[in-house]
This record gives sequence, structure tokens and C-alpha cells, in this order.
Amino acid sequence: MTANAAPEFTYTRTLDAPRALVWQAHSEAEHLKHWWGPKGCTVGVKHVEFRPGGLFHYNMNYSTGSAMWGRFFYREIEAQKRIVWLNSFANEAGGIARAPFSQDCPLEMLNSMTLTEQAGQTTLTLHSRPFGANEQECKFFADLHGSMQQGFGGTFDQLAAYLKTLS
Repeated sequence: MTANAAPEFTYTRTLDAPRALVWQAHSEAEHLKHWWGPKGCTVGVKHVEFRPGGLFHYNMNYSTGSAMWGRFFYREIEAQKRIVWLNSFANEAGGIARAPFSQDCPLEMLNSMTLTEQAGQTTLTLHSRPFGANEQECKFFADLHGSMQQGFGGTFDQLAAYLKTLS
């Protein structure tokens, strides 16, 4: 199995907010820190350069005292419509790092998110697949889909709640 043949993960969510506001929540550090990441952690934003070739470098801090770093490397941005990025765990300096929970997790995931608006609501569709992964990493990714569904569900629950505070 190659990264291109690995089963793609897809997540769709309709948010009760206009597309411009959902876009703003994805593109500005001041907003990202309020909702990005798993439930139960706070996010510290080290750097955001929202442009193709730019980086979102952040840390996720848990009540247990543990912290993990992550990063987005933005590849394509079509204003208020589409974002394509490589997502990975990171070190404090912003370099790509292995996931702390498994050596078989792909180093990078290619994510493509589209936003469409109808009647003041925005539908967010996220597609994710391993990038540059070997066969074992692709299998791990396929087995991770249930956890990803739960994780993105929690993250986008936080986005939905945060968007209500902005309306």
C-alpha cells in the first residue's frame, strides 16, 4: 500500500456561521488558540504565517503537565474556499517529529479542507491521507480513522462553540 493508495479519511461538519467567519477562525492566531486541538488541552501559538509556504507552529498543553508540539505547512490557500496543508507533530523548533504515541504513525498527513456556505451556514469538508508514508504507516493511518473521527469531532465542537462567542 502506498500513501496515495491508503484509504482517505473524510470529515464533514456544518457550522452555524457564515463562511467569512469560519475562514477567519482558521487563518488568524488570535482565533486558532481558542479552538484548535483536542478537547482537554490549551493551545499555545508560537507562529502563524498563513500563506502558501507558511507555517502554523503550536503546542498543545494538557492538565497532566504534558505538552506536544504540532505544525501545519500551508501548501495552497484559496481565500474563503480551500486550504491544503501538511500536518505533523513537531519539536519545539518547528521541525517535523514522530508522534509521541507510535513510531508507525505517518510523519506527515496531507489535508485538504473546503468551505461552502448556504443560508448563513458553512459546511467544512476535510480530506486527509498519509504523505510520503511507507506501507506500515499507511496501515496505521487506516486503523486510526475511528480516533480521527472522534478527535476532529471534538476539535470542531470547540470551533462551533467558539464561533457562537463571535456572533
